[in-house]
Amino acid sequence: MKKIEGNKLVALLISAGMATTMLAACTINTDELGQGISDLGNAFVTSQTEITTQPETTASEETETTAETTEETTAAPTPSATPTATPSPTPLPRRVDFSDYTDDIITDDFTVTLEDFSESAYTDSDDMLLARFEGKRLVVTDAANENVRNAINILVDGFYREAEGAYNRVISKAEAAQKLTGVVEHEYTVSVIFSYTTNGRILSIFMRYDVIGVEEDESTVIDFASFDMLSGQYVTLSSVTTDPAGLEKALRSALAEKLKAEANIPTPAVTTTTAGTDETVETTTETETTETIVNVKTPSASEFEKIYVGAGSDIEEGGNGACITVYGVVNNEVYSSEIDITLYQAFLNRYGTSVLIV
Repeated sequence: MKKIEGNKLVALLISAGMATTMLAACTINTDELGQGISDLGNAFVTSQTEITTQPETTASEETETTAETTEETTAAPTPSATPTATPSPTPLPRRVDFSDYTDDIITDDFTVTLEDFSESAYTDSDDMLLARFEGKRLVVTDAANENVRNAINILVDGFYREAEGAYNRVISKAEAAQKLTGVVEHEYTVSVIFSYTTNGRILSIFMRYDVIGVEEDESTVIDFASFDMLSGQYVTLSSVTTDPAGLEKALRSALAEKLKAEANIPTPAVTTTTAGTDETVETTTETETTETIVNVKTPSASEFEKIYVGAGSDIEEGGNGACITVYGVVNNEVYSSEIDITLYQAFLNRYGTSVLIV
């Protein structure tokens, strides 16, 4: 007989017990099993009959149903009205007390002063003249707008200092030549010219200096500036018109025509009356000369290298308040004449009308 170890014996007994328990639990009741199979068959037949008798649904109906379902599902929510905020009342302006303020009267009053000057430079022995510096200096005083006054004086003084620099250069050249040759072969002259026009609102300053002496050192420098004495700004063609090129072209032609008319004015006829007497009858002899016209060559509009436009004559100085002074430069020769700006008022903007027609 085969001997079984203790642990294996216990496992075998447990397995046998579990098998007996499962056989007891799985006892089959044949009556109830038959009844269950019969009920299952009846249920299957009934379900098949119901499925067969249902109407068929077409693809289009399924699509419509699906669409309706989708529409119902994706229907947009009904928008609700946005409440309007109640406007707040406009605040009343605050009352300002001007009792502590002072009135500043803005005017364009000013004074322009021209002063003659002259100085000379000599050799060390003071017996030979090297160069001469002469002309006029311009200073603006008593201007209501001090900033404008200072700006103009700085600009004018800068041009004067430039001319003074040219004077110092030619002194050095003349002195160097004298040291080499013992004589001053050429004396130099530097002349400065400032002139101005004003209509009471605009101050226009024409500036020029010339260096005369040795031909290779001779030169001419011209500059021009116009100031609004009330606002302090520069006045240029671009600031007074919306069409600078058109206005310049018109003024070129006007200046050329005016210069030609002024240069070719016929000489008026002169009547001379001679009275005499003889012993019996007093006689009178009249001699009348004919008019003469001198054809003077004047620049054409296209010959002007540069055009400057400045203020015309002040009303208090006999001007009509509607003229401007037009300068034309040809080969360092300056031509100028007054032009009636009202003839070209269509070119002017609002600012140009206010400062040029007074």
